[in-house]
Amino acid sequence: MARGFSIVDGVVPTALDDTNLRDDVWAFALDQRAFGPRKLLVAFADADGTFRGLAFTDRTDPPELGFEACLTYLGQGAAAAVAYCDQPVDPDAASAYLELFERARELAATRDIHLLDWIACDDEQFLAHRIPMFARDPAEREPGDLDWWDVPPRPPAPPLVPFARRVRATRGRARPPHRRGRRGPAG
Repeated sequence: MARGFSIVDGVVPTALDDTNLRDDVWAFALDQRAFGPRKLLVAFADADGTFRGLAFTDRTDPPELGFEACLTYLGQGAAAAVAYCDQPVDPDAASAYLELFERARELAATRDIHLLDWIACDDEQFLAHRIPMFARDPAEREPGDLDWWDVPPRPPAPPLVPFARRVRATRGRARPPHRRGRRGPAG
């Protein structure tokens, strides 16, 4: 692979999918290895938590490069995102993860996406800065409990269309390339 490029792939929900990122945020962390080792996944959602899609790429150095590629690939129209990175977790170096989260959050904000957390995952541990491992039901929260879903409300964006066909406009009748230039029987 050439330097400066990231190969990004993604999945988008069907009309039958009722996944809500607010409710299923840890399910993605538990399943992130299904996409392979050393991957960066970014889950996107509307302001109410409705899942919009998941972009994934190889982990990059620095990680913001892969994160930006995921934002470009599937982030259009999303209000919120959570990043999951398969990287070594060192709870004693939490400030380095917090700095990474802040840089990624600023990058997402340039695209009007609210990054809720950067979750570092390895074979044994998870490290999240904002999302509690056992989040309480919002109806049962007490004053002072962290409301990690602090996405500003906005109307839902139209559904994603990951691939669009290019259509070239032609004047008059389009002629196949092998017939261009001929106007009548060869004589």
